[in-house]
Amino acid sequence: MVTAIYPGSFDPVTRGHLDIIKRSSRMFDKVIVSVLINNSKNPLFTVEERAALLQSCCKDLANVEVRSFDGLTVNFAKANHATVMVRGLRAVTDFENEIQLAQTNHALMPGIETVFLATSIKWSYLSSTVVKEAAHYGSDVGKFVTPNVEAALKEKLEQGAL
Repeated sequence: MVTAIYPGSFDPVTRGHLDIIKRSSRMFDKVIVSVLINNSKNPLFTVEERAALLQSCCKDLANVEVRSFDGLTVNFAKANHATVMVRGLRAVTDFENEIQLAQTNHALMPGIETVFLATSIKWSYLSSTVVKEAAHYGSDVGKFVTPNVEAALKEKLEQGAL
């Protein structure tokens, strides 16, 4: 059984993220979507909120689990018996950073392999940052995120957090 992890901040989860998750779920026996607790960032959503949004988005994918973690991704992978790390690439500019991370992860945990999935062209421009900025300025973000995420963004906007 091959277990893969798909780590990220998912602040918030976008349709681009979901595309990678769905495609990964067809490639691997088990996919753990790993929500990073990153104390150096100031996320819009708490880790619990991000995990809940992802769980709702992935509820129909039987082999996908959502978990949060803190620390090194390779340690999380090892603790969960994952041998594959999935990373999405939107553009060539992503590759330089991602290859460095993949090589570092492999040096720290030789048993981990990184699989790069090119983001579907439909979502190649999309990022969580773009979604948050568009929502902040009142744009309709429904085409970028699922209805539950859109509702959560509206709630954050009403609270003045966005």
